[in-house]
Amino acid sequence: MKFMHIADVHLGVVPDKGKPWSEQRAQEVRNTFQKVLNIAKEENVDLLLIAGDLFHFPPTTGMLQELDSQLQELDRTTTILIAGNHDYRAPGSPLDRYEFQSDTLCLQSGTAEQIVLDDLHTCVTGISYDRQEIPQGIYDGVTPQQGNAQHDNYFQILLAHGGDANHSPMNHKALLQSGFDYIALGHIHKPEVLAADKMIYAGSLEPIDYTDTGARGYVIGEAVEQAGGWQVRTQWKELSCRQYVDLVIEMQPEMTNYQLQRLVQEQIDVRGAENIYRILLQGYRSSLFQADIRGLMNLYHIYEVIDQSHEAYDMDQLRLDHADNLLGRFIQSFDGETDALHQQALEYGVKAFLRCQEFR
Repeated sequence: MKFMHIADVHLGVVPDKGKPWSEQRAQEVRNTFQKVLNIAKEENVDLLLIAGDLFHFPPTTGMLQELDSQLQELDRTTTILIAGNHDYRAPGSPLDRYEFQSDTLCLQSGTAEQIVLDDLHTCVTGISYDRQEIPQGIYDGVTPQQGNAQHDNYFQILLAHGGDANHSPMNHKALLQSGFDYIALGHIHKPEVLAADKMIYAGSLEPIDYTDTGARGYVIGEAVEQAGGWQVRTQWKELSCRQYVDLVIEMQPEMTNYQLQRLVQEQIDVRGAENIYRILLQGYRSSLFQADIRGLMNLYHIYEVIDQSHEAYDMDQLRLDHADNLLGRFIQSFDGETDALHQQALEYGVKAFLRCQEFR
């Protein structure tokens, strides 16, 4: 039995609103979802699992019709999804009432529901969200509902969404011992394998804001029925169009804007011009230096520039030059304090002193 596990697609999201590329990113989210459906068809996937937040908000009937038409092209694939905290299935909502024409099922909210797929010897258990926040552990105590003996040897899947304090907190150790053969997780956008071939956060298909750094993609797996149980093999595969990257630039006191721009450009060309960057300036710079990379903003996707650098002062020389006044005594009071917080306080204090007329 071949399956695909995706989560956190967030159809309808417009990432980085106000940025020149935001509408392009919204289209890329849609395109990547279609791309993963194409892969599912090419790979002859039997079961597509969507572990919540397929939509960025509760879908309208029109959005569900669009989805339904896409999924109808998967003529040999069954799709099972749960609603997450973004696209929750409220009673009476379009998602709650919609009847899919494709081979698609959305699991109910409130209590665990199990879908039995006899042709695949597979059972899928899960719970949809019915509201945005669920601080209770709704998956605690959920086990394969093996009331019928003929299903005892079926491949057992748990489809779950959450994992933080406000969104269905989970005891992962207990879930591993609950009897499921595979646990398909959603909500955490960063892909993570909690137990090899057993419990996995697929992560989002596309990053949707600057906190979603790193690669994004999907899980594809195969379950083989053997005499001693089910053998499961999974692979995580990268798919996203681009990544958010935090690019750290170490400043030097002698650095000029020309040198800074060249360094940023070289680093972006190495890491990929398609990505979206936050430029983090660290290290030490001249007190006269003002970073300016506006020229690069027209060439690359630069989300923001954060200046975490410090002004470069010769503290030893300043203490000698001002040994007979308050500035010198202030610098001396930091002797032996080498941690970052004290050094930042020293820098701010020296800057304030030097801006006063008495020390110019």
